[in-house]
Amino acid sequence: MKKEGSLVENLLFAFNAVAPSFSIVILGNFLKHRGILTEEFVAKGNALCFNVLFPLLVFFNLYDAERIDFTYIKIIFFCIAFIFISLAILTVLIPKLVKDRRKISVIIQCMYRGNFMLYGLPFSKSLGGAQSVAMATSIMAATLPILNTLGVFVYSAFADIDEKPSTKKAFINALKNPIIWGVILGLFFYILKIPMPDFLHSAGSDVAKIATPLAFLFLGGQFEFRSAKKNINVLIAGLVTKLLVIPAIFLIPAIYMLGLRGTELIPVFIFLSAPTAITNYQMAIQFDADYELAGDYLIYSMVFSAFTLFFFIYMLRGMGFI
Repeated sequence: MKKEGSLVENLLFAFNAVAPSFSIVILGNFLKHRGILTEEFVAKGNALCFNVLFPLLVFFNLYDAERIDFTYIKIIFFCIAFIFISLAILTVLIPKLVKDRRKISVIIQCMYRGNFMLYGLPFSKSLGGAQSVAMATSIMAATLPILNTLGVFVYSAFADIDEKPSTKKAFINALKNPIIWGVILGLFFYILKIPMPDFLHSAGSDVAKIATPLAFLFLGGQFEFRSAKKNINVLIAGLVTKLLVIPAIFLIPAIYMLGLRGTELIPVFIFLSAPTAITNYQMAIQFDADYELAGDYLIYSMVFSAFTLFFFIYMLRGMGFI
């Protein structure tokens, strides 16, 4: 476990974690105003990301995943339990508080799913070293299929604003979703250890790597910084819940019931407190949900996570837990 850093070092580390993605969004917004990222270009680009690039990214993340180390079984089960418990609570609660069905799926997804793919490994490496990275890899391999599958079901359930949520319809929509097939094929190749020609693996993984930066670029091409005013109340409530309330609540059983400390606690802490995942925004576009609200959650959760991650790191280190 790394030695405790200074306040400035922790804040700079948290800032540097979000600054690259935010910079890409700013670039996309600049290119939009220069007329380079047109509406048609961005629409086709988002379709490319959703239908091709993100399925490839999911596939290769699973295909190339290191073997899940079940010596970390209590950590893996805790993260899986967190997914289902938080999703169950939000699925019951949010429709009672929000009547616009196009917003419901966005709020649910953005409140409980964080971007562990982007934040899990670098934070674990910096804060806990090799052992935390190994645990983070196991968490990612175990939870990625679950998160992507549940995400499609959540968006499918509220996709048609003229009908009540239907499990059957959600299941059919899920089977049509390219990301689900990325999960299915990734697991199929991973479990059966199916070999892939080197040239095909190299080409596929290289293409998959552009999914996240390209999605952030297109987000900037669509994003209007003034759009947050329309949903300011639900946005603030969602950000506070995602970045502060949920991590604080679930860290308590992780620390005091499971006894997680140090290198064990670090990847779990990142899993709970990482800002909203870019996949939520891509799914909102494809399912005709409120993608502007999803974009707001994505952008502002990135910005404010620099401070909330710093806050949690400072508090957990001060109490001797990491």
